[in-house]
Amino acid sequence: MLTKRLLPTPATVLVVIFFFYSVSIGPAAWAAGLISLPGITFFEASNNFRLLAATGSGRLDDPFIVIEEVFGKGEVLLSINVYDPDFGSRIESMHAVGFALQKVVINQTRKLWDHYALELDFEAGQGSDYYDGLSFGQKSKVNRPFRSDRFDWVEDLTEPRDVIRFSEGQVKPGERVRFTFAITHTHLTPRFFLVQHVLPPYAQLDDNLDLPMKLAACCGKIGRLG
Repeated sequence: MLTKRLLPTPATVLVVIFFFYSVSIGPAAWAAGLISLPGITFFEASNNFRLLAATGSGRLDDPFIVIEEVFGKGEVLLSINVYDPDFGSRIESMHAVGFALQKVVINQTRKLWDHYALELDFEAGQGSDYYDGLSFGQKSKVNRPFRSDRFDWVEDLTEPRDVIRFSEGQVKPGERVRFTFAITHTHLTPRFFLVQHVLPPYAQLDDNLDLPMKLAACCGKIGRLG
């Protein structure tokens, strides 16, 4: 017995197209490895993590909230591109560009994290120095002291590289951690990396960082969160 194949009608095709189109439209434009919000994009620049969501406007009362899961070893490279010349400082600092950022990181590895470090780079592995205009809100009190919901101690370093180190806490496999901080730049449309050192602690950052850590301890630049 022959059966008649049912073909979709033009109306059905239009409904399906409209459905997928409507799902894709929203406050954030999402593509594989990339999430774009008005004026800024976040992109997976390494293959050991996955961007899950991003919301917000970057203001202090509405920070960018970037959610990601880390499942591999080594440095996590999040590329950030501020493409709108009218982006401005949304944290009302004196910088050309500034925004508040909360990162929610899910530990999908098999390792317990007892340290976590965030670093700014223009080129992966080279670091951001004191004079290049890129910083975690240098010479600003915005969101300071930087915070985490799972680590009690923070070290805010500006020389020779811009690094925030978190310790005295734990993030077990399957758990998530939140970091709150700010990023600023003196140029209108910066493009840079936010590097996350997860395993081993600080991902064997340069030994030169030990010196500013000691200097920071002497000068009161490190402290307990809370």
